[in-house]
Amino acid sequence: MFKKTSRTKNIRRKIDITDEEPIEEEVVIKKTLTSAEKKKKKETKKSVLSFGDEEEGDVEEFQVKKTKASRSVKLQLPDDLNPLETLKTEQSSASHYDAESLQKLRAETPSLPKSVKSTLQSDDALLHEKFPSTMNATIDGVGIPDAGAILAAKKKREQMRKGFNITEQDDGFISLNDTEEDKSGSRLMREEDDIGDDGEAEFEKYVGDKVTLDKKMAKTQEKKRRKGVRELIKKAEEDNGNQSEDMERWEEDMMKFGGAKTLPVHHDPYTPPVNYRPAQIPDDSKLPELSEVMNSLTIATQEVSDSMNDYKSNLEESLKTIENSSRIEADLINEINKSSQRYNYFQELAQYVNDLGELLDAKFPDLEKLELEVHDIIATKTEVATARRYQNNLDDLCLFADIPMSQLDEDMDEPEVDEFGRVRELRNSEAARQRRRTERRQRIEKQADFSDLTGEESIREQGLWTDDDMGEDYETQKDIKLETIQAEKLSDLMSDVGDEFKSLRTVKDKFEAWKLEYYDDYQKAYGSLSLPGAFEFYIRSELLSWDPFSNPMDFDTMQWHSILSEYGVSAEHEDPDIEMLNKVVEKSMIKKIKSMLDTLNAASSKEMRYAAQVIEQVSYYVDTHEKAYIDLAANVIEVIEKQITRFAEIISTCILKSDLQPEAIEAKHRFFWSQCKYLKTLLVWRRHLPKLQLDRLGELVMYKIITPMLKPESYPADLHLQNEAALLLSHLKK
Repeated sequence: MFKKTSRTKNIRRKIDITDEEPIEEEVVIKKTLTSAEKKKKKETKKSVLSFGDEEEGDVEEFQVKKTKASRSVKLQLPDDLNPLETLKTEQSSASHYDAESLQKLRAETPSLPKSVKSTLQSDDALLHEKFPSTMNATIDGVGIPDAGAILAAKKKREQMRKGFNITEQDDGFISLNDTEEDKSGSRLMREEDDIGDDGEAEFEKYVGDKVTLDKKMAKTQEKKRRKGVRELIKKAEEDNGNQSEDMERWEEDMMKFGGAKTLPVHHDPYTPPVNYRPAQIPDDSKLPELSEVMNSLTIATQEVSDSMNDYKSNLEESLKTIENSSRIEADLINEINKSSQRYNYFQELAQYVNDLGELLDAKFPDLEKLELEVHDIIATKTEVATARRYQNNLDDLCLFADIPMSQLDEDMDEPEVDEFGRVRELRNSEAARQRRRTERRQRIEKQADFSDLTGEESIREQGLWTDDDMGEDYETQKDIKLETIQAEKLSDLMSDVGDEFKSLRTVKDKFEAWKLEYYDDYQKAYGSLSLPGAFEFYIRSELLSWDPFSNPMDFDTMQWHSILSEYGVSAEHEDPDIEMLNKVVEKSMIKKIKSMLDTLNAASSKEMRYAAQVIEQVSYYVDTHEKAYIDLAANVIEVIEKQITRFAEIISTCILKSDLQPEAIEAKHRFFWSQCKYLKTLLVWRRHLPKLQLDRLGELVMYKIITPMLKPESYPADLHLQNEAALLLSHLKK
């Protein structure tokens, strides 16, 4: 790779200088051509001088000819300042040059004009670079080295080939960087630069001689060029890495072969390494004072203390966070367990409600049949008492007034004979009336209260008497029938029911966990409003034989009330569920009272008083402004009005008799007091029924029944009766 070919030495002819006129001769110089120049056969600019270097290739001769620029310079210079003439004169006078003469020659030689200097500078720039110590410093471009300089340059180059480092004392340093002289365009080339220099050929290989106008072709050439450059770089890096040891070994062998000896390398252990960088010595500084150091230590200590406090607080917060996390985890586990239990409970509750609904659908019709049977038993007494009272009053009215037959034909549609073929007695016949009067006197005689009364007072009490006594046999049979229904038939109804649905308490206990354990769900589902529907069947079963107008009872003494009052009562909920109790009364009790209102005898002071007490009990649970209570009051007024108005139409059509007999006068007074009885019984409703409705009923009795039958102008006693009726009406309207 570094093999050097044999070189043909350049022969420099010695120029003889004599006293005779110098003969102008052509100086023949041999130049070595590089291989690249030889291949391309390019003409290169010939160097001015040759120093006899060993060159590669062939040697060709050329003549140093003066250029046009040099001739022009010669023409421009004056004769007395021509350096060539001066040089010739000095050469003719002396046989050789010495240092003193050359120094004198340089001092006497003037500077060339700027135009000539610029022309010659580019050609001799490299020469000036090669021989800085011998070139004329004052005249650039025309200085010629002497023989000693040339010999020194040869020795220097020879030593450089053998590997010796030579340091010049002058300005002969050759810079590795590009300088102005490198860019001056000089054709002179150093031997070390010329050896194996094929740069131009390589440049042409990648760049080319021609400019490519085709973009596609240009891109292809650029890719090839870049690929080649990468390969060369890679190869050069590999060669540098592989050739390091071999190259050193080859250079040492060549130096030994050439007779050169390498200087022994002595390693001084105290010599700093090549890449050693001494540590930077800090500048002198003044020692701090003790107070400043103490202050800084105090500040640092305070910072450390603050940091420790922060760490402690962070640790405490972390511990609290861990504790809270543990608590939250425990709460979550409890919530999960509660949710699981809640889910299971509501699944069971849903199934229980479905089964209960099926039970109620199956049992309610049978319960309603039993209620209807009890109603008929209790209503029998009311029907008998009201019919008897109506017929007795009608008989008294016939004694002092003439009644149209249209008002008496109530039994015209009935058959004339009974089921045994006997002739049926007419209800309003004289015989029937006489029979009813006789039966009435017998019932009066049985009353101990009437035995001591005589005259007008006795007639007054007879008119106010309800006359609803049914006998001991009826009461006994009634009690037996009601007991049979309540005990036997109701038991038969519930015989096929399971224990979990058999009683109100078991059903209550099943739903009670809903309120105690899942109160929020209970509130959201409005359990207090929905549960009365589940309890209604059992409450109505308990009150199946109850007669509210003959056997009054307070609600809080009933069994269902005591059971439901305990519903949901616990340490957290000490008070009973009032809202649920109110809904039970509204849904169950009011319905029971409404179904029994037609058994109420409005002429009976006892039954009216008991009825008023029941309605008052309802008002404790249901507000009087609620629709359920208003409807109940309206039904009560309707039942009372129906019984009162039975004589209003009859009296409006009848004609009073004149010249009444004592018997007719007694009948008239008895009829008056029987109608005043309604004014007395209405007084118990003043707190429970609307005042307008009570006033309307009192005025109906006063102005539709009592007033038309009285004639104060004919009978002075009627005036007294009228005042009594007005007094009762005034009490009712208070």
